[in-house]
Amino acid sequence: MQIKQLEAFLLIAQLKNFTKAAAQLDTSQPAVSFQIKSLEEELGILLFERTDKKVVLTEAGRLLYPIAMQMIRQYNKIKAGIDDLREVKAGYLMLGATSVAGEWLLPLFIGGFREQYPAVSVALRVGDSAQVSQWLKDREVEIGIAGCPVKAEGVECEPWVTDHMVMITPPWHPIKGEEVPLAALTNESIIVRETGSGSRQALEQQFLKHNVTLDQFTSLLELGSTQALINAVRLGLGISVVSRWAVAELLERGALGEVTVPGVKLSYELYLAWNRPDQESLVSRAFRSFISDEDIKQRFIQRS
Repeated sequence: MQIKQLEAFLLIAQLKNFTKAAAQLDTSQPAVSFQIKSLEEELGILLFERTDKKVVLTEAGRLLYPIAMQMIRQYNKIKAGIDDLREVKAGYLMLGATSVAGEWLLPLFIGGFREQYPAVSVALRVGDSAQVSQWLKDREVEIGIAGCPVKAEGVECEPWVTDHMVMITPPWHPIKGEEVPLAALTNESIIVRETGSGSRQALEQQFLKHNVTLDQFTSLLELGSTQALINAVRLGLGISVVSRWAVAELLERGALGEVTVPGVKLSYELYLAWNRPDQESLVSRAFRSFISDEDIKQRFIQRS
């Protein structure tokens, strides 16, 4: 089923005449007749009753008419959006993101985006999920990546990618490489992100499912970034749970240890949030479309 077939079908239904429809479509009457015949053959049913004086819809034609109208509207909407993207030649975009997204993921996406739109300037602010949410509410950023859904008037939000986390230890720790029940880990000091971090919220929720809270650990240290957690673990200040993206290289070369925690889901969703469509800039829409493309996501995430 082709768009040209549907356009011809709708116009004939409205004008009740093949010749008039052909004139409006700036083509020949035989060409229009061929489009309708092809459509009818594809569907296996007649769409028009033809007489010497007029052309009227059959029951099947009347059924198809509103559906075809909706399909054409959606096609025009998509086409308009693509045409808009082609017009992005210059602009400025302010982004906000949590540390994992801002330090390990978005730089790759920003680089790929600027290859397509080299005249667009992009700035990135990094904070916790609560800060990203506030920046969006205050219109200080146009697009945000947060570790929890952003609930604010005028802000749209949807899951973007899954952040898979890992329990890390200093490289010399005796439990390195072991499978350790969560309850037994409470004998250790734990290092976590500050309150307001999406990764901390996800971690606490998972621990609660196993009746464990952070205050049950020997000691608790709160730090303001993922890199700070990693540095503190390497210094031997405790164990932590961080994004695998952030520590994959360090784990591979033995600079950190990993602990398997059976039954505990160490992952959470990163969310893409943006200003509602009537307040979204052309550059913002282009960037959001770019980082939402599944092929692009897989390509850059594999490189992270």
